[in-house]
Amino acid sequence: CSQSRQKKKKESTRSQHKQRANMSDDAADTKETKPEGASEPITIRVRDQTGEETFFKIKKTTKMAKVFETYAQRKGVQSASLRFLLDGERIQPDATPRQLELDDQDQIDCMLEQTGGW
Repeated sequence: CSQSRQKKKKESTRSQHKQRANMSDDAADTKETKPEGASEPITIRVRDQTGEETFFKIKKTTKMAKVFETYAQRKGVQSASLRFLLDGERIQPDATPRQLELDDQDQIDCMLEQTGGW
């Protein structure tokens, strides 16, 4: 009698494991159909020294150099004369929003580079 209970318990445990395995397979399938933020665009704000904001809708894989160039063209200045900062740290042109861990509506500060002077 106790053997038949143990046998039923083993079968029950096996079926639970199978169900869990199937559920994890299903979860993997949904991840594969939609890669994590692969081409979903985000909107970032570039804020200048006067407080004016310019918005850019970009992919997380876009190099920031593209944003810098476009911003400079819109403002009618050379991109080399501008400095772009995230949390006070200078952003490198070859960085991407993914590398910088930028999220939708994050703000980047833009400063006109000052050279020379006393």
